[in-house]
Amino acid sequence: MSTAPGAAIVGMGDAYASLDNRKDPLQLAVEATTAALADAGIRKDQVDAVFTGRSPWADKRSQWSNIFISHMQMPVTLTSELTMHGAGLTATIAVASQMIAVGAAEYVLCLQSDATQLFVDAVAMGAEADADPQFEVPYGPTIPALYAQAARRYFHEFGLTEEDLADVAVANQRWGAHHPYAAKRKHGEIDRAKVLASPYVATPLRRWMCSTWGGGTGGALIVTSAEKAREAQNPVYVLGCGSATTHEYLGDRMNMRHCRYPGLGEFPNLTHTATAEAARQAYAMSGLGPSDIDMMQISVNFAHMGPIVMEDLGFAKKGHGIDVYREGRTGIDGDLPTDTNGGWLSFGQPGISCNMDSLVEAVRQLRGQALGLAPARRPRTALVQGAGGMLAAGSVALLSSST
Repeated sequence: MSTAPGAAIVGMGDAYASLDNRKDPLQLAVEATTAALADAGIRKDQVDAVFTGRSPWADKRSQWSNIFISHMQMPVTLTSELTMHGAGLTATIAVASQMIAVGAAEYVLCLQSDATQLFVDAVAMGAEADADPQFEVPYGPTIPALYAQAARRYFHEFGLTEEDLADVAVANQRWGAHHPYAAKRKHGEIDRAKVLASPYVATPLRRWMCSTWGGGTGGALIVTSAEKAREAQNPVYVLGCGSATTHEYLGDRMNMRHCRYPGLGEFPNLTHTATAEAARQAYAMSGLGPSDIDMMQISVNFAHMGPIVMEDLGFAKKGHGIDVYREGRTGIDGDLPTDTNGGWLSFGQPGISCNMDSLVEAVRQLRGQALGLAPARRPRTALVQGAGGMLAAGSVALLSSST
């Protein structure tokens, strides 16, 4: 298999909303798409296909991708929602690349927006969308409580502590404190003591170890062939992609006794995720490995997911992902700057658009157009990892500012 990139991102647009500047998901999507089309230098009638993740929390209409192209008066050959929870959004880059490779499209729009905090009663929402309606919902779990089960198991197996998770929160907030749209920017930089003094949300997870909703975001990427990208300014090349999903609910995962992916360890377990298989695919496609990655944007909605994802991506042995944070590798002067907008922990999760926020941040940093802090050494390669569900799905895209 050739490792030469077959596709590239040639247009990027982003949009933001807040309590003081309210925009619904459709408004955010239109704003981001308009910017992406202008950035790519193409008209909307040149777009052949549109892919989104699942419908936004703040606009639960089905066929949302079709609603969008109707609103835009932009007929295309194909629209679809990729719904491996949040990971499906990251996987849109792979599907776009595949369409382009077989000549089924010239330009593909990958898009997502959401504004949960602005339009949804998040307190009353509970965990219904991510909990088993028969065996979990009757007990009234929250999403943090479900994730806390995995955190407890991780502590038990590898000896981590709350102090370790505090270091993840501190590392992400150092980035988020300097990003103009980060939900937790107003708190400034923090230390371990502040994290450990915050109240429990679901033990062992304290408030600073959990992401917050944030306001609203929209992101749009125009994907085309690597050949056409030669005509573009600041193209970002797609070097490799991978994805995998294993189950739906947390109880389903605990009932699994076998898995086709050896990288996910011995089953049952709650300390490996489908990201391990997604990363294997992406590395194989690109010919790259962890040592070739200059920067990462990953899915850390709760602090224990930081070290777990680091391990699944191959940057540490299982149980030692926390070392990447302890050693300062994820910081501005580190060799692996990670979550440079503050990540889900500090930038926030505006809803299903959080995976697009990671892609937008990667493209901005690779182009040298950061809205917040930039790493001390400008990255040439970036790994973007998207997650979804209760440790259910993972998707990885490897991007580069050059071929």
